[in-house]
This record gives sequence, C-alpha cells and structure tokens, in this order.
Amino acid sequence: MPRQAALKAARTLDPAPSEDEAERTTLRLREKGTRKVHEYEGWAWKDSAPEVDEAEDDFWLNDLDDITKANVSKQGIEYLDEE
Repeated sequence: MPRQAALKAARTLDPAPSEDEAERTTLRLREKGTRKVHEYEGWAWKDSAPEVDEAEDDFWLNDLDDITKANVSKQGIEYLDEE
C-alpha cells in the first residue's frame, strides 16, 4: 500500500522535538509493477512512549522513553512515460 510505505519511509527521517517543528520532506515512491510514482509530503517527530500496563504484551515499550511518530500528506501521482 503506497500510504503505509510512505509512513514507513517518513519514520526514517530525522525527527523534530515536536510535530509543529518537524521539517516537511518530499517522498517519491514508485509503485512496483506500474508506472506510477506516488508523491507525499512527510514529517517525523519525537513523542513520549505510551504508558504500558504490566499485564499487557507490550513489555518492550517499558524500556523506551521516546518514540518516533510520523505523518504523510499525499501530493499526487506522476505517471512515467513509456521509453
């Protein structure tokens, strides 16, 4: 799915201290098997890890103070020309 791939790519960006301070970056992802290039604007920021109940299976979150969150906004689709 293009949006999920864009979110994954956005999480690899250098995160800002907050969402308001995050730098917007253009992400261009080619859809496999097609001539479509999906263009997104993506940004990432640091946020505090959620509180975890000891009884839940999310035990790995106990060791984290901060997590990286990301968001994307679709700008459009470009179609590559036949060569």
